[in-house]
Amino acid sequence: MEATNNKIDSIKRRVPRRHKSDKFPIRAHEIMLKDAFVGADFPSRSVKWMRFGIGFFSDVVLMMKSSVHLDNHKGNDTLIKAYHRAIDSFHRYTTQHRYVSAGVSLHTIGDFYAHSNYIDLYSLYARGRKLPMDKEEIPVFSTMIDNTDFLDFAKSQGELRTGTYGLISDLIEKIFKTKPKPGSHTLMNLDSNKSINGGKPFAPGATFTKHEAGVYAAYQECRNLLQRTL
Repeated sequence: MEATNNKIDSIKRRVPRRHKSDKFPIRAHEIMLKDAFVGADFPSRSVKWMRFGIGFFSDVVLMMKSSVHLDNHKGNDTLIKAYHRAIDSFHRYTTQHRYVSAGVSLHTIGDFYAHSNYIDLYSLYARGRKLPMDKEEIPVFSTMIDNTDFLDFAKSQGELRTGTYGLISDLIEKIFKTKPKPGSHTLMNLDSNKSINGGKPFAPGATFTKHEAGVYAAYQECRNLLQRTL
């Protein structure tokens, strides 16, 4: 456990800060998930192309593809299908030796934790059920998909969803400094400790933020995939 915590701490130190314009750095996903590749059951050349898929290819070439970044998704069933699709596509692409595409699938998994309300919901759920609140106790979503108690709780809170995002509305918000709308990507995302929601504590009294909780969960899920344990 100590070794895992040291890895997470090293990830946090390498996560680049947002620019003054609040623009998310292109390589942020690649950097945050770098340590997930340690001990990966893939050759180094394959890892190189997957990392390219996680970072530049997803955030530049596929910038407007909502299925990659999981914006504008609403409902438990919708998010479950999207998550299953990302895991299944990772396995399919690695079997086909399409490693850039496999990296895109890992990007999608990372964005599930960064763009959805999963971390927010799990914090409320764990507190209500008096479950352990340590960072290493946060379950990855693949282990919660069949947890009917959690899914019923999510429904009672409006269900799993991701923030709304549109290029025009996002540009208007940034240019005219308008107040973000409820449920928007700006208000919901956990992309960094500088984002509105990402910088908040995971729970009252927690020593880590929601962003750090999301990074930890994404790291664990991607690590399981890369070491072929999922």
